[in-house]
Order: sequence, then C-alpha cells, then structure tokens
Amino acid sequence: MLFAATAHAATTGFSGTGMDATQFALKLAKVIGNPIILFLMAAALFIFLWGIAEYIRGSDSDSVRTTGKQHMLWGLIGLFIMVSAYTILKVLVDTIYK
Repeated sequence: MLFAATAHAATTGFSGTGMDATQFALKLAKVIGNPIILFLMAAALFIFLWGIAEYIRGSDSDSVRTTGKQHMLWGLIGLFIMVSAYTILKVLVDTIYK
C-alpha cells in the first residue's frame, strides 16, 4: 500500500500536498525510521547493561557469568548495527536533501 502511494505520488507530484516523492521519502525516514532505530538502540543498550548486571551478580556461578557475557556481546553487536543503520539513514537523507 505504501509503495503504491509512493509510486502514485511520484507520477502525480503529491497534488494538493506540495510534496514530491523525494520529500515524502525524507519525511518518512525522519518520522518512522529514526524513532524505530532509536528504540532498537535503547533495547540493545538495555540488553548490554542487563548483561553487566548478570555478570556482576553471578560472580560465584560460571553459567550465570557466561550468560551475562553473551548478553553483553549481543548488546554490543545490536548497538553497532543500530548505530550503523542510523548513520547510513542519515547519510542518505542528507545526500538526497541537499
């Protein structure tokens, strides 16, 4: 549905809204893309911090420490992916906008 609206808008020029397809894509990236990426970044940070807490609390148990290490690792991987996605989206938006 969204792709059909975008294709229609590209051919009709978003008549009545004053937007073309590029402006619509930029607005879509800013309104939908950024909040989703920031939410996932916060989730990855939470998982990382949870892993630290598990590692500290489970200092006497090797299995709990291993689980904490895994959570820290996956939290860092998630943060890296989300920062990369945010950077790529920002570069694309800045490139198209200018």
